[in-house]
Amino acid sequence: LEDLSNAYEKAVRGEAIQLPTKTDSFRVWSERLSAYADSPEMESEHVHWEQVNELAASESLRLTELLDSKKPLTINNTATLSLKFTKEETDQLLKQAHRAYNTEVNDLLLTALGMTLSTWTGSEQVAILLEGHGREDIMKDTDITRTVGWFTSQYPILLRINGEDHISRNIKRMKEMLRGIPHKGIGYGIWRYLSQNGPSGATYAEPQISFNYLGEFDQTLRHSETHMSPYSSGADVNEQTRMPCSLDVGGIVTDEMLELDIRYNTKVLQGDNVIKLARELKQNVLEVIRHCVSRGRSELTPSDVLLPGLSLEALDRMVEQIQPDEELENMYPMTPMQKGMLFHNMLDSRSSAYVEQSTFELKGTL
Repeated sequence: LEDLSNAYEKAVRGEAIQLPTKTDSFRVWSERLSAYADSPEMESEHVHWEQVNELAASESLRLTELLDSKKPLTINNTATLSLKFTKEETDQLLKQAHRAYNTEVNDLLLTALGMTLSTWTGSEQVAILLEGHGREDIMKDTDITRTVGWFTSQYPILLRINGEDHISRNIKRMKEMLRGIPHKGIGYGIWRYLSQNGPSGATYAEPQISFNYLGEFDQTLRHSETHMSPYSSGADVNEQTRMPCSLDVGGIVTDEMLELDIRYNTKVLQGDNVIKLARELKQNVLEVIRHCVSRGRSELTPSDVLLPGLSLEALDRMVEQIQPDEELENMYPMTPMQKGMLFHNMLDSRSSAYVEQSTFELKGTL
């Protein structure tokens, strides 16, 4: 869209059309991706995706108890509910809410979705299929930032919500779970479909619920003569196309307002139940926004600090020890010398090891 808009505006002004340098083609990327699938870099992700797949598969199978039909789900049997948020609510989500816990929009929306699904299913953890743009920088000397193509990545995650925990704890836990996903999930599809050393005969996770936040389309069009058309573009896909999930939740920001679309299969889910779910989802999104905006100070989570292997509980205990008098900015691993100093101090607190004292006598006019 950016290239098309720039070319159009230059043509209108009678200027020569010059576009940025071409990046790698979709074909080149796919060929390199096949080679990357069995590389040492990808091998390190195998254990992670095997564990996630196993957990999500068990949760996905349990979720099928909600369904009234075992028939294939198709697009022609779907309906859509839309949740619209005001400009003020959207502005709070995009520009203010993140300050409380250094979060991204996905962290907050998925927390609200997890709260909703936890109530709906009666379970503290629900498997969903998360969708991302897939243009991750995982291969050296490969640039697809401006390449036209569909690079979407899909991967299962578990939304864990403890109803007894405060909302802040659920937000932090969701954020840390998402930060722990290697390369934003692109490795799952590589592990499942491309890797020669991948699983054999495994039960793959097939979540019945999917989520995709497309981001702010306003950013692309804000300083452009191109605008979203009010006219329908028609059907995106054939109506007989199989719908892998019985419930799809998609978010997008246009005209500075967030809209969440809930598409569901009418052969599987009753409209009244989905309406209740949609109302609760909107209420939970607003609750998360209000909570974050009301926080007086920013709170760190383990992914914000440089000390590796720190748990959320351990960090919270450290923060409690220094607040309210001080504020934690970061945590660093000790240097080898610092480790030696700590060791000798713990071994013998009266030891003179690492203790150096120099005395100087200065004479003269200052």
